[in-house]
Amino acid sequence: MAKIELKDLIQNGLNRALELMAVAAYTSTKFENRNTIKVISVGNEEMEEISQFCFSLGDMSPLGARDGRALQEMMKEPLGMLLIGDKRKSDFNYNCGACGFRTCAELNKAEEVEALTSNGPMCLFKAVNLHMAANAAASMAWRLGLQCRVFSTFGFGAKAMEVVEDVDTAIAVPVSAAKEDPFFDRHKYWTREHWDEIFKKEFPTFGRGFIGAIED
Repeated sequence: MAKIELKDLIQNGLNRALELMAVAAYTSTKFENRNTIKVISVGNEEMEEISQFCFSLGDMSPLGARDGRALQEMMKEPLGMLLIGDKRKSDFNYNCGACGFRTCAELNKAEEVEALTSNGPMCLFKAVNLHMAANAAASMAWRLGLQCRVFSTFGFGAKAMEVVEDVDTAIAVPVSAAKEDPFFDRHKYWTREHWDEIFKKEFPTFGRGFIGAIED
């Protein structure tokens, strides 16, 4: 048997993990057994594009810019990313009204509104399906011992850069084999003063505990 060094073992395992995450996303429970989601994995080149886009948002989306900066640091250690997307129109014919229209037909005929985070209006059950798939992928990553977090910012960055094509909304599930979990200390990229300033602008009705805290 040929020797395989730890660095290669980790990268090979990360690649295999992304495949298993994709399977989990694909087989997760869906309404009406509809499986219209698109799932791809991306490497450093695509993650660099997503990072640069998010970082470029600046004052338009400070949280997106922070995540873009954080992604640059995450990429210094073994990292992979699964992207999951879907179209916005309904094929359920539930006529539930949750989207703001009385019927699915009315939703599907409505003028499309392009936005940073997602194109709309969008079927509620499409969004629920998408997030069930993302949660299933993240659960698989956790079972495999990887650090993982679901990101909307990297998802809308991937949509904007057309890294994942022909979707109206997307979500990202990055996974890391770093020595320490890189996903829950992103506030280190902001000073406390900057955090307070931006948080009041982005979330004026919430306390800081809504998205984390900086220790004194």
